Amino acid sequence: MDIVQKTRDDYNKIAKHFATTRSRAWPEFDQFSALIKNGQRILDWGCGAGRLLMMLKNRPVEYFGIDQSIELLKIARRQYSKLIKAGRAHFYSTAAREKKFPPGYFDLVFMIASFFHLPDETSRQKLLAKTFRELKPGGKLVMLVWNLGSDWAKEKKKEWKQIGEQDFLIPWKNQQGEVMAERYYHHFTPEELTGLLTQTGFVVERMDYFAGKWSDSKGGRNLVAVALKK
Repeated sequence: MDIVQKTRDDYNKIAKHFATTRSRAWPEFDQFSALIKNGQRILDWGCGAGRLLMMLKNRPVEYFGIDQSIELLKIARRQYSKLIKAGRAHFYSTAAREKKFPPGYFDLVFMIASFFHLPDETSRQKLLAKTFRELKPGGKLVMLVWNLGSDWAKEKKKEWKQIGEQDFLIPWKNQQGEVMAERYYHHFTPEELTGLLTQTGFVVERMDYFAGKWSDSKGGRNLVAVALKK
């Protein structure tokens, strides 16, 4: 199974319905606002329909969103056409080829509910190494991944297909309850995520669970990491 291609196909298939469920900023976004400074270049890796831009649209920053789902990018470009015309927002597809930026180009990189779609350690390390190169010294990476070990996730696991020790196919259902896609997810522990970040040169500043507020591993639906390039 080509997980990368499958993920692309899945998101293209569910794009319209998916975007309607992502019309509000997550509570976690409030925790990130202190990191945002005027004049920054900010990368949103796995941007989808540009949900993160809701938090940034009134800030004087330059936003770059990249995603492999062309259907989600179409929605993003329609929704944020004014910001695109003003040169404050840019969206790029990585379906055909990787998008490269100059070394030290970004002040801040977000990977919000996207990194867990990468299927193996090689692809994860490759992305983190690329991100490290493209960040300025002193720049930060903010990552959010689902906590598939939480009580919330354990309640839902009966519907999931386990395809590896920490790898799952999780169904996406439409309003009628019909399964439209089964998206791949990897469950990261704090130890695994910390190891990947430090191996690629990052200094981990924070690694905590979150569910509307900072929580423990049982209550936190998401695992949030903030990592620094010294």
